[in-house]
Amino acid sequence: MKSEPKLIVFDLDGTLNRTELFAVEVHRMLQTEFGWPAQSPEEITAIFGAPAEEYMDRILPGSDEKTKQRYLKREAEVEYDYMHLAAAYDGCSRMLSVLRENGWETAVCSNSSFRYISMILNSTGLMHQIDYIQPLEKGMTEKSESLASLLARIPHSCAIMVGDTDYDRKAAEANHIPFIGCRYGFRPTEMESVEYTVLTPVEIPELAEKLAKDEE
Repeated sequence: MKSEPKLIVFDLDGTLNRTELFAVEVHRMLQTEFGWPAQSPEEITAIFGAPAEEYMDRILPGSDEKTKQRYLKREAEVEYDYMHLAAAYDGCSRMLSVLRENGWETAVCSNSSFRYISMILNSTGLMHQIDYIQPLEKGMTEKSESLASLLARIPHSCAIMVGDTDYDRKAAEANHIPFIGCRYGFRPTEMESVEYTVLTPVEIPELAEKLAKDEE
């Protein structure tokens, strides 16, 4: 009888995707278009990884719900025009290949929509190396719920979460699976207290194997 595969679940922005290459300019342009001051790149990257309802309060402070929804719709339109700038972190493709060679199935669990995740994976050339996509579905407010949904529908012998923010760490803890923190992402200070961290994507397969053995 074939045993269930190992499953490794990745956050997207700041873990696989170098979001700053296109998203900073998109937000700065749209803030100006909507009549708000364009924030600094540092202020904008600080919201990467957050659900839309949370980051909108920081992108357009004081705006009403109707304006926020118009902004999100416009953001989705404009992002497509900037996708030629998208790129994965160096080593991500090789890292995913090694994981698959070692018997892992791969998934992306993000606070973004299915459309956005698919667009990024296609633009960065990683889509063919990802087995499952888990967006933040309607009615979900936290990544822990999204991760729970993914883990429930995908048979696995063990699972590991990889990410660069506290959203990812807390999701892993809530679902009782090991977590690997990416210190090369957008929130390195949030990863300082994490037990298992990496400085580059290519370090992930070896650490994942260690954690999988610990779970046996």
